[in-house]
Amino acid sequence: MSDSLTDTSAESATGRAGDRDIEAEGVASYLFEMGMLKNARRTGWWIAGVKDPESIAEHSFRASVLATVLAAMEGADPARAAQLAIFHDTQETRIGDIPYIGRRYLKVATNQAVTADQVAACPPAVARVPAGHRGHLRGPGHPRSTRGARR
Repeated sequence: MSDSLTDTSAESATGRAGDRDIEAEGVASYLFEMGMLKNARRTGWWIAGVKDPESIAEHSFRASVLATVLAAMEGADPARAAQLAIFHDTQETRIGDIPYIGRRYLKVATNQAVTADQVAACPPAVARVPAGHRGHLRGPGHPRSTRGARR
């Protein structure tokens, strides 16, 4: 009986290589999809009459910088703030940038469900990065806190 952790047979090595190939394809697909955010425009600005609105990627970058600076000023975790901001609109590659008022008339998948689908083919370490972005920076004593992110 062979131990799957130490099995060095050609069959086992081929299986592991095949799994890594599948995971690599999943990661490449996810990264390509995230690159599409630079081409998708924020529709709320069109509604407000802005003729050339920023892309979702531009918005997410700026939100990440702002969140980092504000978190540092307030004693929260700047890295966590950056992560929350950079991933907050990644689902829009699949469901678009639905204006707030439009959500009243549509049944849309939750952001968590879309994110889970986006990273389904990725290895667990990669899938945890955007999937874990839905926390927030409030301390453990705050009424809406789900995690303690304060230093």
